[in-house]
Amino acid sequence: MSDPAQYLAAKIASAIGGFFGGAGMMSFIRPRSISEAFMRGAMSTGSAIIFADPVLRVVGIASDWEMQLMSGGVVGFLAYSLLGAVANFFKQNEKADIVTLVNKAKGKRK
Repeated sequence: MSDPAQYLAAKIASAIGGFFGGAGMMSFIRPRSISEAFMRGAMSTGSAIIFADPVLRVVGIASDWEMQLMSGGVVGFLAYSLLGAVANFFKQNEKADIVTLVNKAKGKRK
């Protein structure tokens, strides 16, 4: 395990990157309400805290604070987009049962 101060600095850099990634996406896809903006911002930030370091390890890039910031931004941007896509799918199909949703996700017709 690395130094606790290094670990904390990496997580803070990831959080800041995730926040800015989510905020950047907010300029393209505007939230409908303040609560939706807070929820998506929190999801972007939380996703970046969790996934920024593993993404860097998979890609094989050194995990310093600059890379954590960049990776957090990318993860936050993608998390905001993915959350919006999933939310829209469920909103459009809120009256459907689970079998219909699974078939629709697989691309099958009735």
